Amino acid sequence: MNRDFVSPAEAVQAVVAEYGLVRVALALAGLIARPGRRARIWEGDMPDRMRRDIGLHPLPPARNYWEL
Repeated sequence: MNRDFVSPAEAVQAVVAEYGLVRVALALAGLIARPGRRARIWEGDMPDRMRRDIGLHPLPPARNYWEL
């Protein structure tokens, strides 16, 4: 959406005019049916520098395989 349209209804009408009602309806149905995907950040994926910036403690060093 840009500021060329006075209302959201005009923007939707422009999108429907360009792509067709069926494609717009299917795109909206796909967005509604699929829940929002959240990125999963595992504990080890974040570097210590970022952990420190947001107030978390750094992770302890990983154990070596020969220590198991």
